[in-house]
Amino acid sequence: MFETILKVAMVIISVALIILCLLQSGKSDDIVNALTGQSSSLAEQKERGVDLVMSRMTMILSIAFFVIAILLRMN
Repeated sequence: MFETILKVAMVIISVALIILCLLQSGKSDDIVNALTGQSSSLAEQKERGVDLVMSRMTMILSIAFFVIAILLRMN
């Protein structure tokens, strides 16, 4: 019973992580501009609003994903 609940939670968290990663804004342009010198400012932009919430949710869900993966492996 416990293992089934963990497996279902793993699938739900996996789908949520995929969706969150696809919805986040890309930061690769900022990195490329900083490395090539095209950016006038190298100061890091703080995440705000929706970006901050999505970033934190991604972090929380990824930690939960790894904890559940370890628990499933231990059973």
